[in-house]
Amino acid sequence: MENRIQRIFLMPLFTASTLALTALTPSSAAFAADDTASTVKADVERRDVLDDLLDTENFEVGIQGGIMSIEDFESSSWLSAHLGYHISEHFYVKARYAQAKAGKTSFEKLANAAPLLTDDERELTYYGLNIGYNLLPGEIFFSKDTVFNSVFSIELGGGNTDFAGDEQFTVNLTANYRVFLTDWIAWDLSMSDYLFNTEVTGESKTTHNLSFATGVSFYF
Repeated sequence: MENRIQRIFLMPLFTASTLALTALTPSSAAFAADDTASTVKADVERRDVLDDLLDTENFEVGIQGGIMSIEDFESSSWLSAHLGYHISEHFYVKARYAQAKAGKTSFEKLANAAPLLTDDERELTYYGLNIGYNLLPGEIFFSKDTVFNSVFSIELGGGNTDFAGDEQFTVNLTANYRVFLTDWIAWDLSMSDYLFNTEVTGESKTTHNLSFATGVSFYF
C-alpha cells in the first residue's frame, strides 16, 4: 500500500522534471545554427609578391661614381670598381680599386705660391679589402604594386693609398645601401671614409677623406 502511494506522488514530480529539463536543453539543430551564425569569413584580398632574393649568386662585381672630399685638397670626382664574395647571408668580403684627383689647397689659392704637388702627385689611387655585414634587410615600396628587396650594410677594411708621391696604409669605413632590382642586379648607394696619414702640408696628421658614390652591382 505504501509503495502504491509513493508511485502516485512521485510520478507527477518525475514527469514535470523531465519536461523542464527538455525545455532548458537546446537541440542539436540550435547548436548548428549558432555555429553557422558565429563563423566569420575574412574578406582579404590576396596578392602575389615577387620575392627576388639572392640564391646561388655568391659573386658580385660593381662600378660606382661620385664625389670624394680629399682633406685640404678640395673635392673631386671619384670612380671605383669592386669584386665581392658573399660568404653567408650576413657576411661578405669586397676588394675595391678607386681613383680621384686632388685639387688645390687653400694656401695655394690665397698665397699664389708654387704648387705643392705635381699633376702626377695629385692623382689619388686606393686599393684594399673590406669585410661587410648585412645589418638591416628589408623592402622598399616604389608604388602600391612595385616592391624591391633592400639591405643596409656596414663595412670595415684596409688597404693602401698612393697620393702625393707616397703610399700610406688606409683604414676604410663604409655604409652601404642596396636595392635589388632583380635577383642579379642591384642599385648601390654608399658613403665611405678613408683614413690615412699625410705630411703634404708640412705636418704629419691623419686625414679623413669622405666619398659619396652610387652605381650598380651585378651578381653571378
